[in-house]
Parts: sequence; structure tokens; C-alpha cells
Amino acid sequence: MRTKALIMSAAALAVGIATSNAQVYSQNIVGYTSIPQTSGNYNLMANPLDYDGTGTNNTIATVFTSPHTNDTVLIYNGTGYNLIEYKVVSSGHGTSETYSTNWYNGNTVASTTSLNPGTGFWFLPGANETNVIVGQVLQGTNLVNSGFPPANTYGLLSSIAPESGGITTTLNYSPTTNDTVLEYNGTGYNLYEYKVVSSGHGTSETYSTNWYNGNTLSQPVVSVGQGFWFLAGNENTNWSENFVVNP
Repeated sequence: MRTKALIMSAAALAVGIATSNAQVYSQNIVGYTSIPQTSGNYNLMANPLDYDGTGTNNTIATVFTSPHTNDTVLIYNGTGYNLIEYKVVSSGHGTSETYSTNWYNGNTVASTTSLNPGTGFWFLPGANETNVIVGQVLQGTNLVNSGFPPANTYGLLSSIAPESGGITTTLNYSPTTNDTVLEYNGTGYNLYEYKVVSSGHGTSETYSTNWYNGNTLSQPVVSVGQGFWFLAGNENTNWSENFVVNP
């Protein structure tokens, strides 16, 4: 999945905001991501921008502002998926029959379903399209991703900031032994595990704890707007990012 990202300074909105969990926003920055999608192909993606600077009020309608009919979002709920589809639903009969096009879970309107930064979800486009997501950049010295699953449980995560790079070296995640990341590659998964690997024999045997793809030293690299599966190796795992855009 190719993602184009642009961040623009909004000088007129240069107002600092502090919250109780120590997330510090030095300046309101607005931007967009442009994500091409191919009809019929699932993408494991994420919302990298925020609706109002709080990090908590993003909905499927604020993220996908120009949806196509049959666009589908699948949100993992811990055991299965909540399926949200942009479709036409009819009500009434005969001459009183009316039609409504909206995001639906079954026949229930679901346009307020949450899609906050830091969580991943599956997206199935109803047509060849480009999703343009517009919003504010969450930035600060302690951006806490609160969506981690319990130990030995899978969850769908993403970077809470619109930043790409190595999950540890750039995105500031401090791994614990047996943490596992699965990145969807279009047909299957690239699996990364934070584990102990030995080399040598006998008295010359040494051990290294790091991110590995199989037995190859390699950390997960996350792109802007990319979601991924995460299996926590420790119940107390958390992720606090540091991301500040200099105007």
C-alpha cells in the first residue's frame, strides 16, 4: 500500500494544548494522507490524523468523507469483526418507500463508529479509489497508544502519529520478549518477533535479544496509514511515542 502524506503548519492556530495524560501539543498542524485503493483488495490500514486534536472523536464518517458505495470497514473486536458497509438501505413500501445511503452495520446506521489514531482496521474498497484523510497531527512528547491487547492476545494497532519508520528506532516502542508483529503484504504476512537468538556453541555461545524475521535481524517498519497485527508478549506492554513537527 502506497501512502502519500503532507503536513502543513497552521500558524494561526498555534495554541498549546495539555491533557491529563501528559500528551502535549505544541502547535495545531493540519495535513492529509492520500491512500490509493484497488477494488476487491483488502488493505490493513489506519487513520493517521485526528479530527479535532483530542485523539478521541474520530468516526468512520470523519475519516472517510467521500466514500464509494460498497466500501467496507472491518473492525476487530477481540474475537471477530464488526462489519461496517457504505450502502443503500430502503425503508417503507410502495409509493412511501425511501432510500438512504450511509455507513451501516447490517441495517443499523453506524456512521459514528470510532476510528481513532493508534488502531488498525481492514478496508475493502467498493471501487478503484483514493482515500484522502484530512485532519490534525497528534504530536507531543508522550503520545500514549492505549489500544494494546492483553498478553497473548492479538489486536490491530498503528502508530498514533503520522510518522513512518522502524517501530523501535523511529516510533519509540520499547519491546518485551515474545512481542510479535504481523504486517500484511497483500497476500500474507511478514512476521517479526522480539526474541532471544543464540549463536556459536559451547563456551563461545552468545545470545542476542532483538527483533527478528525468522532468524534474520530485522525490525518491523511501519508506514503512515498502515495497520498491523500485534501480539503482546507482556501484559504491561505500552507504547508512548514522541513526535513533534517543527514549523
